[in-house]
Amino acid sequence: MGSNLTTMFVTGGWVMWPLLLLSILTWAIALERTFVFLTLRPKMRKLTQSIIQSLQAGDVAAARQLCLAQTPPLSEVFLSALDTQKSKELAERSTDRNRARLQAMFKKNLWILGTIGSASPFIGLLGTVVGIVRAFNDMSEKGAGGFSVVAGGISEALIATAAGLIVAIIAVMAYNIFVNSANTTVLQLKLTLDELLDLSHEKRTV
Repeated sequence: MGSNLTTMFVTGGWVMWPLLLLSILTWAIALERTFVFLTLRPKMRKLTQSIIQSLQAGDVAAARQLCLAQTPPLSEVFLSALDTQKSKELAERSTDRNRARLQAMFKKNLWILGTIGSASPFIGLLGTVVGIVRAFNDMSEKGAGGFSVVAGGISEALIATAAGLIVAIIAVMAYNIFVNSANTTVLQLKLTLDELLDLSHEKRTV
């Protein structure tokens, strides 16, 4: 199996090298984003529940202490929602800004996946054109036709096309999954922060 893959890689021509690098980059970003979502989202849910319980008990100081125990930007976005020193309108603006920073963190490097998904088929297509040109060049040099003459060039063309499509499919799927996860997480966060703003400022006016 390994020797077959190596043979296909070599047969695919020079475009296989950039496609290999793009594939490695795709998997690296996908694994890093998976780690971020699997660790940060449960932490956010647990923190939210603890903060709401503290606010419902009327203990804003305890809720703030829970936020301070977290690392930025997670701590900042929750602290801004609990800032009772400002009016509710100013607290909402500050919270929106911090939420936008957190959203950017969730979507970090996803543009690279989108770019890889768009560019990989064209890189594979370039390999296809090179392979076909090579096939016709072999035919003209040998002065004869037939499958045996053009087989090498055609193989290079097909392998490059397939490799480009595989890299693109994985990158696009990863991009869509993570963008959807980021948007869903940020929407849930917005609803939570709106609730925290209401609770914290209700406690201030009581």
